[in-house]
Amino acid sequence: MHLVIFPEQKPDLSTYFKPGSKFGSTAEKVEQTVIKHEKEIVYCAAKINPFAPGPPVHIHTNFDETFEVENGTLSVLINGELKRLKPGEKLFVPRGTPHKPFNETDETIRLKGEIAFPEKFAFNLVQIYGLLDNNPDFVKSPKAILQIIMFTTEGFDSYIDDGPPVVIQKVAGFLIAPMARLFGFKSYYKEYDVLKN
Repeated sequence: MHLVIFPEQKPDLSTYFKPGSKFGSTAEKVEQTVIKHEKEIVYCAAKINPFAPGPPVHIHTNFDETFEVENGTLSVLINGELKRLKPGEKLFVPRGTPHKPFNETDETIRLKGEIAFPEKFAFNLVQIYGLLDNNPDFVKSPKAILQIIMFTTEGFDSYIDDGPPVVIQKVAGFLIAPMARLFGFKSYYKEYDVLKN
């Protein structure tokens, strides 16, 4: 009901991402550059900076990911197993699989090809990166749960692996989101928009 009666003012996602737009996180040490945006998919070139901790172990339920490196060695924790990808090696992560990419080396790693994200996921990722960089302790705060719920109910298809089952996280998010709005949490903060060329 809060989505219909008190909708948030947000940019038009169909025109939000432009080639050359950049987003990333100094906390997670990742950078994305938009290559193109078409048919509700955002295609990015990605680089992972030295000793990047990456995100927490997480699960996507609506899209797969493929990791292939152009240089260096990318570490990916997948289903509890550590894989180290070198140039020429590719790792397919099907939806529903717990995973975490990170960089254990002192080299900047460039991913090969284009990383494809659903536009709603990419939009919310921009917002999360902004929050992380603005407040590195954000994820340790009890308020983080309410904030993340606002993003997941708006298309941020990423669920923590060490929490309750994903279906419980989804139902809890749906039920708690109106309360999060009442407490002033939003799913869009203009100050965290992508950087346009």
